[in-house]
Amino acid sequence: MKTALTFLVILLGGLFWFFKSDEFQKPEILDLKLERRSDQTANSQVTILANAPFAKKFGNEDLSIHEELDLLQLAFQDYLSFVKKRYRRPIGDNRDFVEVMTGNNHYRIAPIPPQHPRINNRGELTDRLGNPYAIHPLAEDIIEVRAVGTDGLLWTEDDVINLTLAGRELEKKRKNR
Repeated sequence: MKTALTFLVILLGGLFWFFKSDEFQKPEILDLKLERRSDQTANSQVTILANAPFAKKFGNEDLSIHEELDLLQLAFQDYLSFVKKRYRRPIGDNRDFVEVMTGNNHYRIAPIPPQHPRINNRGELTDRLGNPYAIHPLAEDIIEVRAVGTDGLLWTEDDVINLTLAGRELEKKRKNR
């Protein structure tokens, strides 16, 4: 009994040390005070992932639409890795996506800078021509991102669609039913 209790104490101590340790490398971050919103206090701050691929590359005119959509998926994966499952807000559309990705989440972490020039006045993320992306969930941790094609209209045959690998697998299962 004493051995089991000693083992348990050592195990709990090790777990405590592991989760409280700052030994791991943290991403370079930038703190930004936000303007007052109705759901926030005036002193709240957002941690922007300044060295994340999205913050560094999105909006670069040399990127193709496919590369931009890949960056959106990477930003979403960053969000999933930082904000634990039980603290995630549901994402239903582009505005919901922008809200949680710009720091309006439990941990106040922003893979997308809140003042990014590609966020329009309606709070939607847009392509380089100002067209909002169609962003909607396929599952809790899978989103589809759709951009207008050459015809300038969403939900037509020429739209550019991006899914992560898990999203492509989910689509295959759905189509094979």
